[in-house]
Amino acid sequence: MACTSRNCFNICLETKINPNGGAEILVRCNDECSPNFNVIPFIACIDITLNDDLSFSSELFSLTKR
Repeated sequence: MACTSRNCFNICLETKINPNGGAEILVRCNDECSPNFNVIPFIACIDITLNDDLSFSSELFSLTKR
Protein backbone atom coordinates (compact mmCIF):
# COMPACT_ATOMS: atom_id res chain seq x y z
CA MET A 1 0.00 0.00 0.00
CA ALA A 2 1.41 3.41 -0.97
CA CYS A 3 1.83 6.19 1.59
CA THR A 4 0.99 9.77 0.67
CA SER A 5 1.77 12.94 2.59
CA ARG A 6 0.52 16.44 1.76
CA ASN A 7 2.66 19.41 2.77
CA CYS A 8 2.07 23.12 2.27
CA PHE A 9 4.70 25.87 2.29
CA ASN A 10 4.64 29.66 2.31
CA ILE A 11 6.76 30.79 -0.62
CA CYS A 12 7.60 34.08 -2.31
CA LEU A 13 8.09 34.43 -6.05
CA GLU A 14 10.50 37.33 -6.48
CA THR A 15 11.17 39.14 -9.77
CA LYS A 16 13.63 41.88 -10.57
CA ILE A 17 14.19 43.52 -13.97
CA ASN A 18 17.85 44.34 -14.62
CA PRO A 19 18.59 47.74 -16.22
CA ASN A 20 20.95 46.12 -18.76
CA GLY A 21 18.25 43.70 -19.86
CA GLY A 22 17.12 40.37 -18.54
CA ALA A 23 15.44 39.50 -15.30
CA GLU A 24 16.04 37.59 -12.10
CA ILE A 25 13.40 35.22 -10.77
CA LEU A 26 13.79 33.58 -7.35
CA VAL A 27 11.62 31.39 -5.15
CA ARG A 28 12.11 31.71 -1.40
CA CYS A 29 10.59 29.60 1.34
CA ASN A 30 9.08 30.50 4.71
CA ASP A 31 8.33 34.17 3.98
CA GLU A 32 12.02 35.08 3.60
CA CYS A 33 11.12 37.71 1.02
CA SER A 34 13.64 40.29 -0.13
CA PRO A 35 12.63 43.98 -0.13
CA ASN A 36 14.76 44.51 -3.27
CA PHE A 37 12.42 42.48 -5.50
CA ASN A 38 8.80 42.59 -6.66
CA VAL A 39 7.25 39.91 -4.46
CA ILE A 40 4.23 37.67 -5.07
CA PRO A 41 3.43 35.49 -2.02
CA PHE A 42 1.96 32.00 -2.55
CA ILE A 43 1.00 28.90 -0.62
CA ALA A 44 2.32 25.84 -2.46
CA CYS A 45 0.94 22.40 -1.52
CA ILE A 46 2.53 19.18 -2.74
CA ASP A 47 1.69 15.50 -2.42
CA ILE A 48 4.60 13.09 -1.94
CA THR A 49 3.86 9.39 -2.44
CA LEU A 50 6.11 6.49 -1.44
CA ASN A 51 5.15 3.35 -3.38
CA ASP A 52 5.47 -0.31 -2.36
CA ASP A 53 8.57 -0.72 -4.55
CA LEU A 54 10.18 2.26 -2.71
CA SER A 55 9.86 4.53 -5.73
CA PHE A 56 8.30 7.91 -5.06
CA SER A 57 6.45 10.63 -6.88
CA SER A 58 5.56 14.21 -6.12
CA GLU A 59 2.81 16.43 -7.44
CA LEU A 60 1.99 20.10 -7.03
CA PHE A 61 -1.51 19.89 -5.57
CA SER A 62 -2.27 23.60 -5.35
CA LEU A 63 -0.62 26.98 -5.79
CA THR A 64 -2.65 29.78 -4.22
CA LYS A 65 -1.79 33.46 -4.05
CA ARG A 66 -1.85 34.74 -0.47
